[in-house]
Amino acid sequence: MTTAPVNTAAARSQPALADPSPNGQRAGWSGSTRLPSLLPLVLLAALFVSFASCDVETEFLTGDAVELRFSTDTLSFDTVFTARGSATRSFRVYNDGNQPVRIDRIRVEGRTGVNFIFNADGVRGPEARDVVVWGQDSIFVFVEVEVDPTEPTAVSPFIAEDRLVFETGEAATGVHLLAFGQNANYVNGFARGQFRRITCDGGTATFPTDLPTVIYGSLIIDSCAVQALAGTELYFHGGVQRNAQFAGSGFFNDGLIFTQAQGSLQLLGTREAPVVVRTDRLEAEFATSPAKYRGLIFGAGSRGNLLQHTVLTNAIAGITLDSLAEVTIDDSVIAYCGGPAVTGYQADVTVRNSLFHSNFGDAVRMIKGGNLTLEHTTVASYGADAGSLVLTNFDCDENGENCLFAPLRTRVRNSIIAGSRGSELTFLDIFGGEEPSQWNVRVDNSVVKTDASFLNSQDGLFADFYETDCTGCVNVTFNDPLFVDLNADDYQLDSLSVARDLGVFLPTLPRDLLGTARPADAVDAGAYEYVD
Repeated sequence: MTTAPVNTAAARSQPALADPSPNGQRAGWSGSTRLPSLLPLVLLAALFVSFASCDVETEFLTGDAVELRFSTDTLSFDTVFTARGSATRSFRVYNDGNQPVRIDRIRVEGRTGVNFIFNADGVRGPEARDVVVWGQDSIFVFVEVEVDPTEPTAVSPFIAEDRLVFETGEAATGVHLLAFGQNANYVNGFARGQFRRITCDGGTATFPTDLPTVIYGSLIIDSCAVQALAGTELYFHGGVQRNAQFAGSGFFNDGLIFTQAQGSLQLLGTREAPVVVRTDRLEAEFATSPAKYRGLIFGAGSRGNLLQHTVLTNAIAGITLDSLAEVTIDDSVIAYCGGPAVTGYQADVTVRNSLFHSNFGDAVRMIKGGNLTLEHTTVASYGADAGSLVLTNFDCDENGENCLFAPLRTRVRNSIIAGSRGSELTFLDIFGGEEPSQWNVRVDNSVVKTDASFLNSQDGLFADFYETDCTGCVNVTFNDPLFVDLNADDYQLDSLSVARDLGVFLPTLPRDLLGTARPADAVDAGAYEYVD
């Protein structure tokens, strides 16, 4: 490790002792000593004592009054490690005032197992005390990171973040430390709020499978079909960022994949090797933590998007589709989102053999019409003050005055739509049932949950829901057996579940989410077939 030169105060000047002998030789003792010969030495000694007694101790500025300036607010170690290694970076600490300051303590907070070591003005960590920065001067601080990318991600995460703290009194300022802690393919380096554009003139691009891909920032897919093959792992860093070219206010939630009209995203997992999309925080407490990155956005006109055997968790909103965009979701799980699992704005959405649970917004929302198909899908919204299925054929501005509408067509078969609310369905037809071509909703052989508020909504528009719109359905109550264990997020069917034998065999879905064969004569509703 390179050590910074020590920045010391200039040594005090001291008077040189004059040689009392006229010939340049040192005076010695010879015979009797005469008093006058010692007088010059006595005078010099007295003069030295006088100088020393006049030396005033330097007064340092300490405590909360200290103001430091750093040459950077973030120190980034952008080396991708393939084996245990280290890298060194440096920055300067400035004292812009005239009075010297004394820093009480410098230390690394130690947020992760990644080892950051510093040297502040020649003092090596893990801790430095009473470090002086003279007035109108600065000191160098060198920081070294040691990374073992073979350590578990709980010890050495993909993005290792720490902080070098400078304490003066009750105040604490510092410099953020960023390093890559794991072997991975990193997108955008440490460029928060920046976008990597993928384009291949109508061709196909593929995420690498040799290592996980960590997206620090966001991706835009332009005129390209981007594929993630079986076993691909995609991790998002996320965070609120600013980019005036992307958002009207300049601020947006980072950590997203955005497909443009000629682009598409295809996550092609298998039952044995699913595609994983989640936050890059892999500590155990973040496994079920919502809203860590934005999610997937399929822009207007983006077609051919596919999630197949994919597990998507921890997003702000799992999937958002703009007008005329399209997605098919097969054998997949979307969970622990801060908002909806899927939101479509006049879009085409097909969901089969899939599970949406523990999302803290309306799980599936179709706004301003579009086409929705749910087959053998379980939508479970427990522990959240949000619905499971919201359908509207219009969208209004923020004042509720200017509204646009489009036809809505929905088909729900062999599915479960349940949760904590009294009613998990919210239907809003802007025409109040007067325009059948603008509202076409059918639910068959499914478990749903509604109450009087739903049946009486829009002046009783859906009062005959179970007679005319939901055939072969069960309106589940709080006491009805349904799932194995909600507390453990186990949404397989209880042995007495009201969803058992409720469905009708669909030849296109002969197996459930786990690969269990569905008997042709007794099919269960939802993503899972009951197994004794």
